[in-house]
Amino acid sequence: MSKPQNRYFAMTTPGFEAICAAELVALGIAEPEPLCGGVEFSGDLRELYLANLWLRSASRVLVRVGEVTARDFPTLFKRLLRLPWGRFVKPGSSCKIRVTCHRSRLSHSGRVAETCLAAIAKALGDVAEDSAAPVSVFLRLEADRCQVSIDSSGELLHRRGYRMANVAAPLRENLAAGCLLALGYDGSRPLIDAMTGSGTFAIEAALMALNRAPGAGRQFAFMAWPKYRPGLWQQLLQQAQRAEKTALAAPILALDNNPRAIAAARQNLMTAGLAEQVQLDCRPMQQLQSRQPSGLLICNPPYGERIGRTAALLALYRDLGRIYAAVFSAWQGAIICPDSELVRATGIPFESRLRFSNGGIRVALLQKP
Repeated sequence: MSKPQNRYFAMTTPGFEAICAAELVALGIAEPEPLCGGVEFSGDLRELYLANLWLRSASRVLVRVGEVTARDFPTLFKRLLRLPWGRFVKPGSSCKIRVTCHRSRLSHSGRVAETCLAAIAKALGDVAEDSAAPVSVFLRLEADRCQVSIDSSGELLHRRGYRMANVAAPLRENLAAGCLLALGYDGSRPLIDAMTGSGTFAIEAALMALNRAPGAGRQFAFMAWPKYRPGLWQQLLQQAQRAEKTALAAPILALDNNPRAIAAARQNLMTAGLAEQVQLDCRPMQQLQSRQPSGLLICNPPYGERIGRTAALLALYRDLGRIYAAVFSAWQGAIICPDSELVRATGIPFESRLRFSNGGIRVALLQKP
């Protein structure tokens, strides 16, 4: 009889669940199940480590520790006490506990957290709560059911470690990568990021094109667990390093008319070890010319949320429409945009590929037909 596998949950920004599920399938993980806000999947430690190492569109990976039912705090304590805390928390260490309650009799999140900490301390000995602890426990109460999860990632997965310089309203790394995956980008064709900002689209594209694991250079919460297997992690790292490519198959160009943005993108490219791979160009998007017969033209233009829908912003979108429809007519084209007014200004009947929230603003990934 095979031993039961662990249940995991890869959290995503809503809208990217199918993208993340496809990533898990590509890693050889069978039957991932997209749910609202993430993807559930099964596996052992190898699958957990692989997900943290390779997932580009996820924000963190949780381990489902168990689910208990309780209508009062004494019952909650007794049932939490039975969970296998020793797999994740070292005696004498600390952890932080995050609680959400929906339609539950146990609606006092602070007391729920105290009850959970008391159960862990009873099971393992002296365990304290510390907001800076590497181990995070997530409790989600829905009616009388309490789902308990442990965060295996630690710092959010979109923090790859290369973004040392920023400009206004940067796009998070996992959102940029998820958009590229949704568009079928695999590094085999040229890519132009027409308004690169701090370089996120170009950097994520280069990481994908070079088959470089986004989590290869960082630390994870699971490394502090009692059952951490450093040998397995090193084996997976070595396999990832052997799978890396040394050069791009097709060029990547990052363009911006703001010298500060180009300087930020250059610093981030250097931190990512990609300075020799991606071409930077400081000039207006309106001057772009197509030098290859096909490729992907993508950008995240300003939305006008801070300055309003000015005549200059609408003129920018009209210029975008001209570039996409005329200069790059044979290219796949995509933009991130919040609403129909700006889309209409382009004159292009863009089709929606994804809808999600970027910095609290509802936007869509739109593709040129």
